[in-house]
Amino acid sequence: MAIAADPERAFFLPRPEEPLPEGYARIYFGAEFCPWLLPTPEAAERACRAAHSDGRTFTLVTPVLIEPVLPRLRSLLVAAARWLQAGDELLISDWGALEPARSLIPDIPIILGRALSGQKRGPRILDLELTAEQRAYFRQSRWHGRESAALLAELGIHRVELDNLLQGLAPLPPGLRASLHHPYAMVTSGRHCPFREEPGGADCPAPCGEVFTLSCDETAIPLLQGGNTQFLRHDSLPADLAALGIDRLVCHPRLPR
Repeated sequence: MAIAADPERAFFLPRPEEPLPEGYARIYFGAEFCPWLLPTPEAAERACRAAHSDGRTFTLVTPVLIEPVLPRLRSLLVAAARWLQAGDELLISDWGALEPARSLIPDIPIILGRALSGQKRGPRILDLELTAEQRAYFRQSRWHGRESAALLAELGIHRVELDNLLQGLAPLPPGLRASLHHPYAMVTSGRHCPFREEPGGADCPAPCGEVFTLSCDETAIPLLQGGNTQFLRHDSLPADLAALGIDRLVCHPRLPR
């Protein structure tokens, strides 16, 4: 399948009550990395209906999971079956969400979040002395292998989400499409949050703390800590997105969670 020269533009809506910006055909809403920020059915429905009423398609985003949030995930998916429409999507960031998604909203396409991409991240890669073969390796994700792409095709998954790596990106195998998130690229994430006293539990007692910057002498590029995840900012996009298999750009107005 040929990739359009002009990528679809999508906007990651931070909160359901915020206004929808102009110039974006698709709205993403939810959480990618923080299980405690899995959206409530009510919040997700508000964001979805706002997108539909404005003529946009909608992507419901679910995060990396922990055991206590699984009942909430099922409740969200049961509710989503009532208001997701043709053209909408479900983004999963954890393989544990695949089976409940297939059983509860079987007609909605599933896409794989960047937490599952296995990309080689981190600013210190730029300082490594690499051969051409090694540089190619650091530009790939786990979906760049033909065997992985074939497995996704068997699962009926045709889109993956990618980070905009500092070292560049390799072209995806034919038939697999990608969304590129910008300007914040995930570097690392964990199940522990510096703003939580206890690592477990399904509820978060307080809003996330402020974003803070991590810097060291080993690289001039700082890391940005937001909740349980670290990011870097990369504003330059690849020159030829279509050649890489990228047909969608997902803009984050603030640091993702």
